[in-house]
Amino acid sequence: MERGIYFDGWFKHNFCYHPSLPPRSAQMLEDLEKYHGTVLAWAGLGGGSISLPYLAHEAFGPVDPRMQIYGYMNDSEFIAACNRRGIRLFGIVFEVQGWEYPAVVDEQGQIIRMNLRAEEKEDHGWYGLREFSRDDYPDAFPTSLKDYYPDGIRDEDGNPVTDLWEECCTRDRFGNPIHAQWVEVKGHQETCYQMCRNNPVWRGYLKKIMEIQIDAGVPGIQLDECELPMTSMSSGGCFCKSCMKQFTEYLKERKATGRLGTEWEGISLDSFHYGEYLKAHGCSYPEGAPFYRDYWEFQVRQVRRYFTELADYARRYAMEKYGRKLMVSGNFYNMQPAYYPIENKVDIVITEMEHTLFRQPYYYRYCAGFAGGKPVIIAENPYGGIIPRLLEMMDRGKGYDLYRIFLLEASVYGCNMSVPYGCWMGNTIKDAFWAPRSLTAGVQDFLAAHEECYPRTKSRGAAVLYSYGSYYWRDSQKGSGANGMQDAYDTLLDATASEWLDPDLKPVPFWDVIRAMSAVNAQYDVVMLPDGDFRADDLTAAQLEGYPLVVVPDCPVLTENQQRILFGYAQGGGRVLVSGRLAEGFALTGDLEKTGNAVFVSVGGDKEEDVPRFMEAFEALYAGIAPVECRAEKTGIQRYDKDGKTWIHVLNYHYDEQTDRILPIKRLELTIRDVSGAPDILVPEGDPVPAYEISREGEITKMILRNAGLYTVIAFG
Repeated sequence: MERGIYFDGWFKHNFCYHPSLPPRSAQMLEDLEKYHGTVLAWAGLGGGSISLPYLAHEAFGPVDPRMQIYGYMNDSEFIAACNRRGIRLFGIVFEVQGWEYPAVVDEQGQIIRMNLRAEEKEDHGWYGLREFSRDDYPDAFPTSLKDYYPDGIRDEDGNPVTDLWEECCTRDRFGNPIHAQWVEVKGHQETCYQMCRNNPVWRGYLKKIMEIQIDAGVPGIQLDECELPMTSMSSGGCFCKSCMKQFTEYLKERKATGRLGTEWEGISLDSFHYGEYLKAHGCSYPEGAPFYRDYWEFQVRQVRRYFTELADYARRYAMEKYGRKLMVSGNFYNMQPAYYPIENKVDIVITEMEHTLFRQPYYYRYCAGFAGGKPVIIAENPYGGIIPRLLEMMDRGKGYDLYRIFLLEASVYGCNMSVPYGCWMGNTIKDAFWAPRSLTAGVQDFLAAHEECYPRTKSRGAAVLYSYGSYYWRDSQKGSGANGMQDAYDTLLDATASEWLDPDLKPVPFWDVIRAMSAVNAQYDVVMLPDGDFRADDLTAAQLEGYPLVVVPDCPVLTENQQRILFGYAQGGGRVLVSGRLAEGFALTGDLEKTGNAVFVSVGGDKEEDVPRFMEAFEALYAGIAPVECRAEKTGIQRYDKDGKTWIHVLNYHYDEQTDRILPIKRLELTIRDVSGAPDILVPEGDPVPAYEISREGEITKMILRNAGLYTVIAFG
């Protein structure tokens, strides 16, 4: 299993300044080894969003002797040291960020200071993408514009570009640049525009960033904000010249192939400009905007197109120049629908959660299914959920048990929570997330020592189908099921720790189903169904083989291939539970009924009574196949089986605010199917080992744990 480190390394009690990460040191290497790290995310070489010479300085520049005394080194030296230890540092490409920093520059063009605060009155100029593209300060760093663009920067029409910042930024329909407000530190003069990858000039610049990172020795590259320019859409973008030109071309292609809706009738596409159309008709955007779904779907296709272009380019450059394979990942923010068409383009799935909460088994199981067997590394997010309060608690020596659950839970359900190593706390909190070393090491020691307890094998319970064609638009509009509503988020920030365990989430049928199943500790896997358009339908019958039950939550859209597979599964004796709609316009419902192996629950879609109705039908089918059962409250159970061995993971969520501890569960009863022999009981070092009693009747084992602590693994075989 991968053990990720969220490796920002920002300084304690200081702001987190994008995009350039602090220098790396020998002490950090010791920590990474102590934490058994295998992958470093958001890990280094981010300064290309300021300029290429700045990035080259991060990679290869000299380190001040005063810093060398304390073990600091440049990024290429640090990467080489990581490579020798088998630790893979992914260079971070902050694709969406374009920076201008206030800078004091002397008469020789040398930068004396950067990043002034608003109250600082010192006369200053600026340094960033604009100055780089104008070659204002060719002597500020050892390299300059001519080293990367000997003939200067030119746009797709061959015209010279003298302001890269303005040329490539995203814009609203009125032409205004859109800021990346989440990274601009409040009270500072620094300015960050969101950039548009649809602009070929910016794609060319990103390729040069990746070249420098590969030259510096990175074994992998992480493309942050890999859905751009969709990042800007909620802020009113993107209506830059590239997006408008490409959208019109897209509409013409769809019209020529008969795939443009009737709502476009009477609109001339020869001179169509989406931004001008919205302004002329006084339309709001994005809420209520006409043709918004067409535009959203266009941008998803552009994400797939240009992410693939960059990923392929980076891999090819590494192989052709150095003869080595390069790994590629991204930031699949909260596993939103726009990322699924590019999941098959990455080697490791890295996702930043939108809301980091306690007790999210449904989210982790979805992430594992989304990744289709690839490793999943998760990073928390300071803007949603528990992290600000948890950091505050830990600074006061509290919340240690909560932190341990936070790290462990993802691994229990098939993913990996990256260790927060000086990680991001947003642009308003003057701090970085550092946890006590011994506390983190204790969790990482257990995960590293017991890797075999976390095999990525099929569940012996149910498969829950996520039909991309049925859900991509609903999830994109409501946010994924892991998202809390804004008012729920505000409540969480003010809540006591016990309230963090049960967030109020938006109702979407798929998410309602898996949350309800998780609440009773049902065992299941999420199986993704591609739609055949945004992503080729490569579902095979083998993916459903071995599951005694398949759950189909409100899936009005299924491809013919998926219908054949589902029918074949039922015809072969598999049980199917359908909740809501199924393959509208096809005869699949009738075909499944004929097999006698399908149960249908008629629901309205988003009504509160739908979930109890579904669960009644589910529990009737699940009772005879449940591989492990435990109905205790505030308890998480997960079972894995491989090569005749079985591991039952037990998470204890009984947090007591008064004692600031997870309280032992005095008596916990488990019903386990198809295990034999005496189990081994595994707990993190220093935790008490619970006593147990076992009785058996046929294939059923009854097991009682006494005084089960925060985390227990029961290993059979």
